Amino acid sequence: MEPFWLTNFDTNIQQLLAGLVNPTRTQIFSTLAFFGSPAVDVVLTLLLAGAFWIRRDWLIAVWIALAQLGGDAVTFVVKELVRRPRPLGQLIKDTGFGYPSGHTFSTAILVLTILFIIVPLLEDQEVQLLVSLLAIVWFGVVAFSRVYLRDHFPSDVLASLLLAIAWWEVARVAYIYYLESDFKFLKTNLMKGEN
Repeated sequence: MEPFWLTNFDTNIQQLLAGLVNPTRTQIFSTLAFFGSPAVDVVLTLLLAGAFWIRRDWLIAVWIALAQLGGDAVTFVVKELVRRPRPLGQLIKDTGFGYPSGHTFSTAILVLTILFIIVPLLEDQEVQLLVSLLAIVWFGVVAFSRVYLRDHFPSDVLASLLLAIAWWEVARVAYIYYLESDFKFLKTNLMKGEN
């Protein structure tokens, strides 16, 4: 049995959004949800990791892929452990359990990767700001679409964001302590071995 405050939180937001529902918006948010799906996020992440691999930043490429794929594994395990049902009255039928939202989690990890890895590589501060804002807005749109389409309760989406941030911190700490120190030595030796 869920606590009253949680049910009340979800119900109030769902009722607020019910007035926005129309076929055009539903089609738009359905399309946006597709592009924010875990599968698309994995493909984009692997393309990003591939770009770093081509640049010979192998360890960063592997870290990017592991941050996303490891996070998706975390969401799968948590879904199976929690087994929270999805809301009734889905506008676009989705299967599986409601928490955590895979769309929200995967998109959050992709956006955090862009903000942490890509944005600092951009030299122009205006471009950095633009990319940062677009990434954050994209996350907001994907998260909103999951609630609008009634595929997740609002609390599923919010809690999924918090879970993604927790996973991100684990990955970021690994990056800072492992990649930036020990892997510099390994990377230097790998480069020497190629020459």
